[in-house]
Amino acid sequence: MRVKAFILLFISCLAGPGLVTAQVTKVTQLYYHIGEKDGLADNMVNCFVQDYRGIMWMGTQNGLSSFDGSEIRTWRSGYTNSDQQFFDNNIRGIAEDREHRIWLATPSGLSCFDTETKKIHSWHSNLSDDMRKLVCDGSKVWIATGYGLVEFDTRTNVFTHHLNKTSRLENAIRFNNDCNSIFLDSKKHLWLATVNGLWLFDPVRNTFEQYDSPKNDPYFDKMVNTVFEDHQGNVWVGCWSNGLKQVDMQNRTVKSFTRVAGMPHHIMSITEQQTGKGKYSLWLSGFLTDLNVTEMQAHRHDLKPIAQAASLEPRCLFISRDNLLWISTAKGVYILDPSRQLFNHYFIDQDNITDQSPAFFAKDKHIWIGGDKNFALKLFDDDFNLLKDYTPAIHGLKDRYNDPAIAVVNITPDTGNNLLLSTTSGILNFNTITGKINVVCNTFIDGPVKASGFINNVMVTRHALWCFPWRRGVWQFDQNSGKFHPLVVKLPEAPGILKNLNLQDGVTDSMGNIWIADLDYGVVKYTASTKTFARFITPDIPGFSRTINISYIKNKLWLMANANVVTIDPQTGKTRSWPLPAGMSSSIYDYTNDEEGNIWIATRKGLIVFNTHNYSFNQYTEEDGLVNNNMDGAIKKLPSGRMVYAGENYFTTFRPADLLRTPAHKTLLLTGITAGDTDLLAGNPKKVIVPAGVEKITFKWALLNYTNPLQNRYYSKLDKIDNDWNYAGNKGQIEYNSLPPGDYKFKYKAVTSDGLAGDEKVLLFTVEPAFWQTWWFIALMVLLLVATVLLIVRNVKLKERKRAALQLQLSALEMKALRAQMNPHFIFNALNSIQECIITKNTDTAYSYLSSFSKLVRMILENSEKQFISLEDEIETLRLYLSIEKLRFDDSFEYKIVIAPQVDVTFVRLPAMIIQPFVENALWHGLIQKKGEKKLLLSFRVEVNSLICVVKDNGVGRKHTEQTQNSRQIKKQSMGVKITEERLQLLETEASIRINDMEDRHGQPCGTEVTITIPLAF
Repeated sequence: MRVKAFILLFISCLAGPGLVTAQVTKVTQLYYHIGEKDGLADNMVNCFVQDYRGIMWMGTQNGLSSFDGSEIRTWRSGYTNSDQQFFDNNIRGIAEDREHRIWLATPSGLSCFDTETKKIHSWHSNLSDDMRKLVCDGSKVWIATGYGLVEFDTRTNVFTHHLNKTSRLENAIRFNNDCNSIFLDSKKHLWLATVNGLWLFDPVRNTFEQYDSPKNDPYFDKMVNTVFEDHQGNVWVGCWSNGLKQVDMQNRTVKSFTRVAGMPHHIMSITEQQTGKGKYSLWLSGFLTDLNVTEMQAHRHDLKPIAQAASLEPRCLFISRDNLLWISTAKGVYILDPSRQLFNHYFIDQDNITDQSPAFFAKDKHIWIGGDKNFALKLFDDDFNLLKDYTPAIHGLKDRYNDPAIAVVNITPDTGNNLLLSTTSGILNFNTITGKINVVCNTFIDGPVKASGFINNVMVTRHALWCFPWRRGVWQFDQNSGKFHPLVVKLPEAPGILKNLNLQDGVTDSMGNIWIADLDYGVVKYTASTKTFARFITPDIPGFSRTINISYIKNKLWLMANANVVTIDPQTGKTRSWPLPAGMSSSIYDYTNDEEGNIWIATRKGLIVFNTHNYSFNQYTEEDGLVNNNMDGAIKKLPSGRMVYAGENYFTTFRPADLLRTPAHKTLLLTGITAGDTDLLAGNPKKVIVPAGVEKITFKWALLNYTNPLQNRYYSKLDKIDNDWNYAGNKGQIEYNSLPPGDYKFKYKAVTSDGLAGDEKVLLFTVEPAFWQTWWFIALMVLLLVATVLLIVRNVKLKERKRAALQLQLSALEMKALRAQMNPHFIFNALNSIQECIITKNTDTAYSYLSSFSKLVRMILENSEKQFISLEDEIETLRLYLSIEKLRFDDSFEYKIVIAPQVDVTFVRLPAMIIQPFVENALWHGLIQKKGEKKLLLSFRVEVNSLICVVKDNGVGRKHTEQTQNSRQIKKQSMGVKITEERLQLLETEASIRINDMEDRHGQPCGTEVTITIPLAF
């Protein structure tokens, strides 16, 4: 909700004494305004009601609006003629029943709005739909129509027509039943305002009785517009032409107030407002008039949006429970709070006081104000009537003082009746009794450089007179020479870097130390005991802080450093600070303290007060009656306790106690929770549940403070999401997107412009999970996942086991097949050799052959069931095999087995008889067919975690063998190598066999080299 700026109503211009007059314009009433731009259904409001929660409801000519201090909501009829909507948007009358439903009278029928469900229901009456006003009494709704009184029973939804037939004349019957309004007084009397006087209806006897006529009222007016009862039970009547009347029911008399001065003749609405303890005034719609009944004084208020505009004519008046007056006009609704008329404004008859900051000094009931041009120095009384203008006297001085641009920027009391005037051209002495002005000093010599004559301020200490020239530090007056001499001009801002001081104001503490505000660099401290100046820097007063002045309050120093209120303990030097709250301006123009020690701060966004006792902030703006939020001027304390602010061309005064009084407690309401387009508060549920899948959740809350709603400040915090309070501005609304499922705690609060915080409230709500986010679904999915993983693992393990078993079985079978093929072949050849030795009767050779053969057979038998054997056993088997073959071939070849030193033959393991087929091939297919020297070399070494076995012969080579051997022999040779390769592949390692056909320098075959690589992993 956007609340428009306040309206200042100017009523008079008062001339003060003296030769020169100053125009004085005082503000008498301060109003707040809401209209269509703020969300109101229509500027023309016909009726008001405040519901049981405190929310205001307004029936307009184009719909229904509610206002909770934060937001205006509007309801209108649709395009279809349905009883689930208003029959007409022109709402003439409004009332609340005991079930807190809002009833509406329209030109087309009766409507009911349920504030909990937000549902509408409407009814047509067969008797009369021209409904004007209504009241609720229990289960009955009484309606004033253009065709008589109509009763509606909310239990049966039945209309009953009560026709006034006290006269038999047709015209009289028509006029008697043409009802303008209806009123239910405190004694349950039903009063009818008709076009033929005032009538009282008795629902028990169903009778009508007229209470005014030419017989008891010499100023009788047939057209009665409205009826009202005051706090004492008096009945008041507003008429079309003859104004206000009071009806005495017991004596049946009518008293007319037509002849009271200022009394309007045309009255459409009456209400009563409390103006003080035990004091009341009647407000009348004619010219917005308030009537003091006790003193019989009527006062008209000229309701104007701006001073040049035409006055607005009030239509309907209403007093809310917080004693605010609500006024409907053609330009919207204006709200008057009698307790908020806080500021008095006095305007001068020139464009501005000064281009600098105004200077102030007050004594008794006299106020001296300094400025520039034709406002260099003037004397006013405490009502700002001009008493004396000293500007000509200043301009009459010699040298530079006759310059119209000279400005008085500060006024300091000196001894006796003398004032020291700090100006832009030096220092003047002014005697308040004689009015005589003398020049104290206008030039400052700082070495070879001539100092500026612009003097920020003058300070009278216990023993000396100091002045603060612009950016020239501190100078002290020498009584003997009559001149000023510099005490300090610069201080370091960094090591080795000096900066000119631009001092503004100083204060002395109880120890005699002087604390001085620096406009550019915070605070400078003068220590009396050492007579030294030093910058005072703390985390609360950092370097390059702007400090305007310093107040000494109850042994503590108070100042503004940038946007923080800071206090200094001069005894310990400890500081503490309070930052301005969010939404308050950090642009500080001036500040001072009142008699209670509160600090009043003039800012770019209004007036702020800091309470030095409870450390709270309040803010006041144009909405509270200020002329301008941009307070670029000076603020001071007057001897009377009032505060005065000097602006561009006006003065504002106020009493701090009026602004700081304890305001009435305000109610904080949760007004809405919407999930998407669904209102979760509809039907007033005990527990708020947010459906699954909702992307956006909106919370709305309102502080029922209609006095200055634009300055209400709203805060919220959602546990699990927000770490700190969120500042929502002047409208209680916040949105959260895609909240995860779970239970939440939403906290909300609000603060008025007076600093009064409403009760912090908490809402518990639950965001429902989607079915796939529920615990049972997640648990089910976890179980399914675990079962699936277990099943997969089980199947993998089963397959691995089966594959391993098959592989092992296959390997064993192949190994057995290999041994079955290789061992008989070798044994057959060996036995043939032994047989040949026996036949040739070579007994010794046969014995040696048989001994080696038996050892070889024994080793083969021992290793036949082993998949892997040690390298030592493999070499021993090869040695026995080669020794047998050597005997067999009559020592026709030489063999050599070489083992590298790094090879541990007992540790290295390899498949049994993996090398023997290549040794056998080297003998049978390489060496045996060669003539001449025959050599066989077996070498073993380790390289990169692998055993390298090399079988090298100097035989005829594989090409020669292929040419000479038959096909069976070729197949046999190939079969042996192939079987060995397959054995290595079955081991599933990186074992390999590489055969190299060697050639001599002529390119002829000269042997074969077989390299077998076996990983050291067995």
